[in-house]
Amino acid sequence: MKVVIIEDEIFSAEKLSHLLQQINPSIEVLAILPSVEAGLTWFKNNAEPDLIFSDIQLEDKDSFELFAQLTIEAPIIYTTAFNEYALQAFKQNSIDYLLKPIDVDELRTALQKYENLEYRILKRGKQVPVEKRKEGFRERFLLKKGSMLAVVKISEVAYFKSDQKLSFLITHDNQKYVIEQTLDQLMDEVDPKVFNRISRSRLVSLESIKKIHNHFNGRLKLELNPPEEEEVFVSRERVQGFKDWLDS
Repeated sequence: MKVVIIEDEIFSAEKLSHLLQQINPSIEVLAILPSVEAGLTWFKNNAEPDLIFSDIQLEDKDSFELFAQLTIEAPIIYTTAFNEYALQAFKQNSIDYLLKPIDVDELRTALQKYENLEYRILKRGKQVPVEKRKEGFRERFLLKKGSMLAVVKISEVAYFKSDQKLSFLITHDNQKYVIEQTLDQLMDEVDPKVFNRISRSRLVSLESIKKIHNHFNGRLKLELNPPEEEEVFVSRERVQGFKDWLDS
């Protein structure tokens, strides 16, 4: 993997480079760019890297100004000491937002998020995401995890559940986040071809369903992936709709 680090603090840049090598020795840092001016020069004279790590406040301007002047398709992981830029960052090609000092486990998770993206090679040799926008449906969530902000793409969501008046999002790799939306609200935000409301407390994706068992009283019992600690059922009044959804 070839990466570029956009960072005006040399210590931070070297530390990030060291952590990347620690996680994956095959990662090659092509350049460390301290300013928008340096970035413009480098990107105009070099092929895009696979991934960009970018601070936001550089020695001359914000890095947002750099990306506004360039057409860059490589995904970006922002690294900064401030969280107020998160919403603006995710309007770019950002896949994550790491607060300094960077934690190695959070960096590893961000790299895994990049590796999970599906890419195809165009004839011109650049990489762009395969996933197309589904008009009218949510594409991602901006969520808080400890002191960090994370973006979770809808394709990463295994299921949603409610418990004790809270709503939770669970990803395919078993990460759990508290979310603001109720399941009723989510029903209007997610693609009904992908997600089904199996009960008052569960909204599951097709991909998360591992096995389906007939159960007494006309219910169905589901085995989900990642697994739940408690048993998961399709409520009796929703069984026919669930079967129709599976057969559509």
